[in-house]
Amino acid sequence: MNDQGLQFVDLVKKELVLDRLVATDRTDALSKMTDILVKRGYCKASFPDAILERERAHPSGLPMAGHKIAIPHADAEHVITSTILFARLEKPVEWCSMGSVDDRMDVRLVSMFALKDKRLIGDMLETLITVYQHDEILDALITAADSDGMYEILKQAVQTYEVRNS
Repeated sequence: MNDQGLQFVDLVKKELVLDRLVATDRTDALSKMTDILVKRGYCKASFPDAILERERAHPSGLPMAGHKIAIPHADAEHVITSTILFARLEKPVEWCSMGSVDDRMDVRLVSMFALKDKRLIGDMLETLITVYQHDEILDALITAADSDGMYEILKQAVQTYEVRNS
């Protein structure tokens, strides 16, 4: 299947939903997540530096009420196979807001995009932001027993969104 036909649920893989990722700060969280994507063959060796560079220029913290989320990504040229890695951090780390580098927030959930087709980025951002606007979904992700539970919550939430919008 080419990337144009991919839906969000095609990009969500159980082995890329991480529970209790220990990170000392935003850079540590991003480094650990990008290393996983490179080691598992989803991204090129250039991906970690590209994510960090983009995050410095365009922070990815969503300025929403309630639980705080970050949605970092890098350009398509650094991706081998499209996927999305989700992480629930053991403890929140400070993140800069998408709206302003001066606005800081404590983030506990991170959705890292690795998309080979840059046209997908807007669609995936829209899907995620819409799903994340539901406090009950965020509460469920924060309190899920483990990564399997998180995976099922994400899958169900996105499938419900895609059905409503098809």
